[in-house]
Amino acid sequence: MKDQGGARAYFRLAVLAFFIFLVLFTYSSLNLKNVDLGYRQHELLLAEKQLRQEIDSLLACKAGLLNLERMERIAMQELGYQYPQAGQIIRIAENGHER
Repeated sequence: MKDQGGARAYFRLAVLAFFIFLVLFTYSSLNLKNVDLGYRQHELLLAEKQLRQEIDSLLACKAGLLNLERMERIAMQELGYQYPQAGQIIRIAENGHER
């Protein structure tokens, strides 16, 4: 009977030790996962900042390319376009259907 009580005490101790180990292991693994996620978040925030700067740079470049003065200069000087003369404009719409 003493052996049975001692075996039972060792079994309870083993079960208790197992659950303590399980709780500590779970806590440490979650803590490590949290640290890894913090590093990943920091990397993503840096990438987002870099991409936002690139977007701002591209928007500024787009605004420069869509500048009407630049477009007019290219059309006139490089492509040889001219403003139409008074006799070159032909009206296509009829009088009753003008918009």
